[in-house]
Amino acid sequence: TSRIEKDLVPVKEHGRKVVCHHAGAASEEASWLAGEMARLHAEGVAYREMTVLYRAHYITRSIEEQLLKAEIPYTIYSGVQFFARREIKDALSYLRLLAYRDDLSLLRVVNVPKRNIGQRRRKFLTEYAEEHGLTLYEAMQASIEDPIWKGTQARAFLKLVDDLAEVSTGASVSEVLAEVLDRSGYEAMLRTEGSQARLDNLAELKQSVREYEVSCGEEAGLTDYLAHAALFTNQDAGDPGDKVRLMTVHTAKGLEFPYVFLVALNEGVFPSRKTRTPEAMEEERRLAFVAMTRAEKGLYLSDAEGLNIDGSMRYPSRFILDIDPALLDFTAPLPERLVRAARDFVRASARRLSRQAEPPALHEGDRVTHRVFGDGTIVAIDHEKGAYVIHFDELATNRSIAFRVKLQKI
Repeated sequence: TSRIEKDLVPVKEHGRKVVCHHAGAASEEASWLAGEMARLHAEGVAYREMTVLYRAHYITRSIEEQLLKAEIPYTIYSGVQFFARREIKDALSYLRLLAYRDDLSLLRVVNVPKRNIGQRRRKFLTEYAEEHGLTLYEAMQASIEDPIWKGTQARAFLKLVDDLAEVSTGASVSEVLAEVLDRSGYEAMLRTEGSQARLDNLAELKQSVREYEVSCGEEAGLTDYLAHAALFTNQDAGDPGDKVRLMTVHTAKGLEFPYVFLVALNEGVFPSRKTRTPEAMEEERRLAFVAMTRAEKGLYLSDAEGLNIDGSMRYPSRFILDIDPALLDFTAPLPERLVRAARDFVRASARRLSRQAEPPALHEGDRVTHRVFGDGTIVAIDHEKGAYVIHFDELATNRSIAFRVKLQKI
């Protein structure tokens, strides 16, 4: 509704219709994508002419797994391979430490989150281990009474590893991972930092572990999963110059590609679950338009059933439902019950956005009282988040307070 009026004039002949695929799960969606790429490649299309676009980086996990299985080479633009991202390597290092007590994993996570075990203490630990022929974990155990560990959480770290190792003997890998991220304080650290993208990646890692457990059965243990995860660090297949490109829609602005696969077109993913206002939803719609118009010869749209990372049901995106079905070539008809549920969800979402779009009752500069934080001044209004930014007299930093929170004007 807020677009600048313009007419697009096509300069190519009609090609095939836009292909639309609905999958039962994210892994099936990725498997279909890999199959379509293999078919195109067999027809003579180079991998470098194919591009996968997505709304958020965590989407790449299932796609990378399927591309590696199919030995389709790929590269990620303006991003890092899923299993090479810092938070994923940290989480896997914790798991490896429980399974193997290896030195590399210990050095990576011993001070993550902060435990006051800096470079000087790590150097002491390495020298002690070399001198006594021990692993770093054994060296820490043996030297724990040394004054150098005073004022650190070294003892608590050793207990954490021992306790988690005990848990890991009788629990599933997904349970062990959840315990590790919780009891180590790693997830709490990311929440404190406000690192939502990294938290989303960890949620996707948990999902990958659950999928692995389902596919392998009850016999899948921690060491089995670590061996499985190690496979996804290899990307040697194919000609180094001929690779499928993976990138976010934002990265693709201004670019065009022969064949575009726009994936994870689900409510809560694209449009993003962070959308708070009708104006922000229009921006999501504009972004979807940008994504679809990157394709020169072929466009493939796909979505999958299942759960989003916040636990909500996955419905096909409104950006699929809003396209005239006559313009789409569905690989199979969308289930009618799913379409009805999706349209109900979209209507409820529109009502929620409209309510949040109502003008706030207070204004910038107003003095207010909060029942916990006391008196303060509204310094800004964040319409996107539906919140007041308030400087409270007794607090050093500003706080974001949602419109719905009861504030008394002074």
